[in-house]
Amino acid sequence: MMRNGMKSPLVAAAAISFLALTTACSNTEGVAATASGNASASGQSSQSGQELAQAVQADSKVQALLPAAIKSKGSLTLVTDPTYAPIDFTDDQGKIVGLEPDMALAVAKKMGVTIKIEKADFNGILAGIEARRYDASWAAFSITDERKDKVNMVSYMRGGTSVMVKKGNPLGINSELDLCGKTVAAQTGTTQALSVLPSFDKKCADAGKDKPVSLLLPQQDNVNQAVASGRAQALVADNALTGYYAQLQPDAFTSVDSILVEPSLSGVVSPKDDGGLSKAFQAAVQSLMDDGTYAKIMDAWNLKSGIITKSEVNPTAGS
Repeated sequence: MMRNGMKSPLVAAAAISFLALTTACSNTEGVAATASGNASASGQSSQSGQELAQAVQADSKVQALLPAAIKSKGSLTLVTDPTYAPIDFTDDQGKIVGLEPDMALAVAKKMGVTIKIEKADFNGILAGIEARRYDASWAAFSITDERKDKVNMVSYMRGGTSVMVKKGNPLGINSELDLCGKTVAAQTGTTQALSVLPSFDKKCADAGKDKPVSLLLPQQDNVNQAVASGRAQALVADNALTGYYAQLQPDAFTSVDSILVEPSLSGVVSPKDDGGLSKAFQAAVQSLMDDGTYAKIMDAWNLKSGIITKSEVNPTAGS
């Protein structure tokens, strides 16, 4: 789910396969809702992430933490790279949508301010934050020690590798050891193919069980089809994508929320000397967690596996 500086081939393939991504210079707090942000089709939340965010009420404790400049301006200028579905992407009208725009809107509502989301290339966003061209960025940034030396990062989500199976999980795959002896598919060249599947081999061998049979295929669509056809009993992919595919095709797939391999945190980015804005972000995210809105928005995007219960400013990377 998180970006370490380059989008994985898997994420890029997903965006190309499912969306005709268009460009958008900016959009205001009226971030467009999409079918992808409403999980009612898969029997989950009947509200989209945007609807949930729009209903958020201001929190006076959060507002008290806002820097004077932000209070005076009454708005936040945010930036993202909208090529990372389902976290940040553009709809067919060119509006920036996804989990993070919904979370950003909900946080802004807690703060009592409006937001403007601008588009930039991912590799230039941190420099833009350091140069104060933007107040903050929601762009699926992994929290790393190197980044924390330059900017503040407020945790709000956990990512990693997850598992997707046939609808209803007929084989009852709920843990990594349940994959022992099964055929597990992954896209060639991804982290899942290069390191996650070999780690499953070791875990199964250590447990005295048969190793999984790895099925490596060139395109993510091929990997998905292998599960749909029964050629493989499961696949491994970025957890944002397993949730997204399962939501787009609920009659074919189920994501296994109980499995999350090599988890790491992602966070909202603000300048190092931000006048306390990062503390306001932390308080707003935590307020959303405490009142239940955060979990509902995560669920609306079928990203329950990424839920955390505590938001922190500059937490230990990977905690």
